[in-house]
Amino acid sequence: MNLSIHQAALAIGVSEENLKLAESGKRALTLAQLRAAAEAYQIPFGYFYLKEFPELNKPSPIPDLRLEPGNVGVEHHRLNLEIKKCRDRRELFLELAKDLDEPIVRFKTIAGDDFPAMAMQIRSRLGIKEEEVSRLNYEDAFGYWKEKIENDGVLVYESQYLPDVTGVIGAAIFYEQQPIILVKRGGGANERKLFTLLHEYAHLLFGKSAINDITSQSVGYLNNSESKLEAECNSLAAEILVPSHKVNSAQLERLTPKEMMEALALEFRVTYSTAAVCLKRLGLINGHDLAELLDERNKAAAEKKHSKTGEIKIPREHIMRQDMGKPTFRLVLNAYASGLLDIFDASSILNLRVKKIDKLVGGLR
Repeated sequence: MNLSIHQAALAIGVSEENLKLAESGKRALTLAQLRAAAEAYQIPFGYFYLKEFPELNKPSPIPDLRLEPGNVGVEHHRLNLEIKKCRDRRELFLELAKDLDEPIVRFKTIAGDDFPAMAMQIRSRLGIKEEEVSRLNYEDAFGYWKEKIENDGVLVYESQYLPDVTGVIGAAIFYEQQPIILVKRGGGANERKLFTLLHEYAHLLFGKSAINDITSQSVGYLNNSESKLEAECNSLAAEILVPSHKVNSAQLERLTPKEMMEALALEFRVTYSTAAVCLKRLGLINGHDLAELLDERNKAAAEKKHSKTGEIKIPREHIMRQDMGKPTFRLVLNAYASGLLDIFDASSILNLRVKKIDKLVGGLR
């Protein structure tokens, strides 16, 4: 990031004179100042301990389809790092799958603009059963759809480290085999996770890569190809989650927008925010109603966060299984059980203690 000496000094918390001395090697910055500098310059903290910045072989850039004016084009080293981690995990998955003689299938894309018909085809392909969906609660719904999509040959990763400043809540990275979905987890993003998952899956079904923000998920057809693609992904995602032929529009139209959102969420076992976006796709509410409903949900999520009296301790292995996805997590454990990886490699890859690995492998048997 290009910063003036004045801007950089303010961001790091030092005087301009001391920053110039540090840049010339005549004065050392404290650890806290180095961390602030890494944030200001948007580079990994470890770069300050290298003699020269490394030259990186960058893969093809992912199309930036963020639509919120303040988010468009915003880069951050943490965003780049999370995308790199996804690519690295995919390479690991492919390598281990080959060594373990596990099949890798070609991902099937689709084409067309008859979204209701396409959604019915995809629901059948994923094996979505109405009796299963009807038994889900809101917390289980994301896991249910994530597993179905993973079984379709997609590697779904989650991250709580996508920087808020970038606005990114999801990404799709298309490959003909084992394409990638990245979903932001934590805070207000949890309310949107389910629709984000399906939105990015729609990108892959169309054979397209993209990084997206919240505005991408509520855009209508505008006069450019990017917003048209986002609108098409929204329409397909909404139809997959909430098939329009199953919605009793006449009954819903007698309700207020908030009551419609609550009724749709209950019937189809989706979050309120997901229901609101689906209502907009169905033409039952307008853009103003959608904005108000989403704003209300964001405020509710913030109040819920502040009202918590204590944090629930989630086992680290559960967090890593969410981050890496079940297919990659399972494959690493199978590789260790088969002798392809030693326990220290498995521990390092899964970011878990060594003593936890044998317990997890025992659970596979």
